[in-house]
Amino acid sequence: MFKHGPSECRRCWAGPEKDVQEVGAFRLVRDPGHWGASEPHTLVLGISKGNTQSRAFAAGEFDRVAFKGIRHRMLDLLQSVGLLPGESAGQFEQRFQRDEADFAFASVVRCSITGMDRRKGVHTADSPNVIPAFDHRRSGTEFVRNCVDQHLVDLPERTRTVLLLGNTDSYVAALSRTIGERRGRVTTLNPMAYSSGGVTFVHLAHPSKGNGHFGAYLRGEGKPGLKRDHAKSALAAKN
Repeated sequence: MFKHGPSECRRCWAGPEKDVQEVGAFRLVRDPGHWGASEPHTLVLGISKGNTQSRAFAAGEFDRVAFKGIRHRMLDLLQSVGLLPGESAGQFEQRFQRDEADFAFASVVRCSITGMDRRKGVHTADSPNVIPAFDHRRSGTEFVRNCVDQHLVDLPERTRTVLLLGNTDSYVAALSRTIGERRGRVTTLNPMAYSSGGVTFVHLAHPSKGNGHFGAYLRGEGKPGLKRDHAKSALAAKN
């Protein structure tokens, strides 16, 4: 069972006084949390919190943290794959609250992870700098493995669908590999979906404003549209 609110998880932390650590090219800030239902039928996971969300967390605005600034895009995304038809933005906003019954929101890496941008010389939450943390050959990937162990192996009985935001081929391959290693055998359903232990994992486009393919995904155009159709098909098969 999950619990709405900041998490006390210290799986990756050696002592109570430490809130930031760096391993290899990655920096981890201790600010794990969970939003919405404690026993959701659908769990929606970003890759990690971005800088906007981390700042909101630090400011004490917990209920506004998850997908702050892009919740309208999140609703568009879910509706594009057949979920929450007819739901208004106001109704969707309530799903991030403690009393939500069906949906929950967090990230695969519950703490905030950023990766070094060699060109800029700073750690950023941009996907090209963070997704390498999911490559088992890289130093720093223990953050990902620990989070999958802690939060995705023993899911609530009611949770049978996990939506993963991020659908590059490299991310799908890396995360499905880790889930297979930690949860058990993965069965591929289509290029954007797989199952493990009775749970269906479906990769969707990330609703980040920096995702230049997001419009094409929503409209069903080109390769992004094909990926949307794979996700939509996997979700429809569950109903």
